[in-house]
Amino acid sequence: MHRTIRAVLGYTRDDFKWLLPVLAALVLLCEGLGLIAFRTGDPGDAPLLVVGILLGMLFLVDAILAIVYLSVQFSLFLSFSSTRQGLVAGILLHCLRLNLVQLVVALAVGTVDALVRRFLTGYGPFPWEWIPWLIWPAVLLLPLWVGLFLGGLVQRFGVKGFWGAYLVFMLGTTTMSQWVHPAAELFRPLGWQMPVAALLVLLAALTALGLRWMRRATVQ
Repeated sequence: MHRTIRAVLGYTRDDFKWLLPVLAALVLLCEGLGLIAFRTGDPGDAPLLVVGILLGMLFLVDAILAIVYLSVQFSLFLSFSSTRQGLVAGILLHCLRLNLVQLVVALAVGTVDALVRRFLTGYGPFPWEWIPWLIWPAVLLLPLWVGLFLGGLVQRFGVKGFWGAYLVFMLGTTTMSQWVHPAAELFRPLGWQMPVAALLVLLAALTALGLRWMRRATVQ
């Protein structure tokens, strides 16, 4: 298992060669949007826009990478007589280090942006002053969970499983206005502890299910 993890981490090390240009392009895009907001809208919203959009884009990139690695790349690695547990652990560690580098870059960009704006305008909030602390671990870890579950779904049911999950996601998000308020009223007497506990149990169950499917994956 440890040998497989080291092999996966060594094989995927070259990903950093394309990660840095992608990060640079995203940073330039967000800074451009921030400059537009500064010139046409409320200047106080510009620094929030830069870091907020950057974190959102990084979350999307991280989730896509995790899904690709734990579905397509996992099947490729599995054909080289690798252990399933080592592959899952190695891919998750690789995605984690990619996410960590991107979060550090986002934090550095937000800090430098805030310092420049404070120097020029006298106002520029640092990222940790306005971003809730839960956002940082969520951006770091949630893409790994998405990749693990969807990757396991693909390993168990093929591409049909992915598109089925995507359909459920789209139906849930597009009809959110119809079920969010009734659900909130239903759980209101229970307080916030019960829904949070139920959500954590659901996440744990789906994680265990995804791991089970990954451990039983076969060479395609």
